[in-house]
Amino acid sequence: MQDFARQMRELGRKQGREMRDQARSAAMKRKEEYLGARVPKDLREKVIAKADSLGIPVSILIRNILEEAFNGQVVPREIQERRRGETSVRLNVKFPDVIGWERITLNKDVACSSCSKILSAGGIAAWGVSGSREDRVILCEKCRESA
Repeated sequence: MQDFARQMRELGRKQGREMRDQARSAAMKRKEEYLGARVPKDLREKVIAKADSLGIPVSILIRNILEEAFNGQVVPREIQERRRGETSVRLNVKFPDVIGWERITLNKDVACSSCSKILSAGGIAAWGVSGSREDRVILCEKCRESA
């Protein structure tokens, strides 16, 4: 009788392990890789607030930002800063009336002032702030970075 009870316990354990392994396997297929990062409290709060304002989970916002950052070639910060300086000089020549550039979220579809690509509402663009209202300059991110 004890032998039978021991066999039944072992069979139950084996079935439990198999069920657990199947559940883990299914969960791993559903999930993508996990990436954790430590950030300052104020940055964490900004990220959470931005995700709330967009109505999306924080993880989706971070994934979108990382995908956007790594779509092109990864460039060290020093090179980016040097390129920004070069970009400013070229933009000064191409758009002399622009006082400065502001990153904006578009409320309606507009055309890029440089390449004429249609930029969709909800997208990000660079707005050239100028002294006169008639000299509206809107650039797509590509033109803003490569100008």
